[in-house]
Amino acid sequence: MFTAIRYVIRENFSNLYRIYSISKYELLADMRDSKFGIVWNFLSPAIQVLTYWLIFGIAWNRKPVEVNGITVSYLPWLVVGYACWWFVQPCITNGCNAIFSKVNVITKMKFPVSVLPATVICKEFFNHGCMLVIALITLLACGYYPQWWWISILYYIFAAFCFVEAVALILSVLTMLWRDIRKLVVSLTRMLMYFSPIIWDCQFGAHVPFARYINLIMKLNPVYYLVNGYRESIFYHKFFWNHPAQTLCFWVIVLVLFAIGCMLMYKFKKKFIDLI
Repeated sequence: MFTAIRYVIRENFSNLYRIYSISKYELLADMRDSKFGIVWNFLSPAIQVLTYWLIFGIAWNRKPVEVNGITVSYLPWLVVGYACWWFVQPCITNGCNAIFSKVNVITKMKFPVSVLPATVICKEFFNHGCMLVIALITLLACGYYPQWWWISILYYIFAAFCFVEAVALILSVLTMLWRDIRKLVVSLTRMLMYFSPIIWDCQFGAHVPFARYINLIMKLNPVYYLVNGYRESIFYHKFFWNHPAQTLCFWVIVLVLFAIGCMLMYKFKKKFIDLI
């Protein structure tokens, strides 16, 4: 296990510039056939958030969210949570094809395959930055101005990066073994969105049977931890050390997933050509 972890970490760190170059190329390739280019990196998430706000915030008359006596209007609350999801969701779904989409490169030259999931994540990290700009504009328009505790969001961005890297490592290898993995993952991520506090607070009331236990299980979801962390950094003046149990649980899950991903990558590194 430790040999596999060292192998993946060493290969990624020794190819940082290659990761940057590939992710930059992929990002520019997406813009090449578009007249608006980078504008879509801002416009696409803005339209998505606007749609959710019109449906859940206006049509369903979603009330402001109150936590620990602090009330937040639904629109800024939604935008901050969705900013996290806009990064996590494409990293997971596109991470499935990280290796399979580069079969032409793998078959023609000796290539450090374990860096491919990282290239997907770095590409999506740029889109995440665009979404954060939209979130900042929305916050300023709604009367929320930068405070010193906002800096704690950097921790949650790093945590999100580590989580999706671990998941992408696993899914990219599994997709080479079974092509239907991506279709399954796309379906599951749609469900995951509604079991995470993105468009609702993800808390079942006392009228729901076993609500206490269901809410506890929901908090074990790493996406719950990340989305909630983004919001607590902005609205509720809390840091990650205010939730030691959740933080410990999150990092245990991430480390286990990363170890599994490294072992799969190390085991099949010389067999990917045969799996094509």
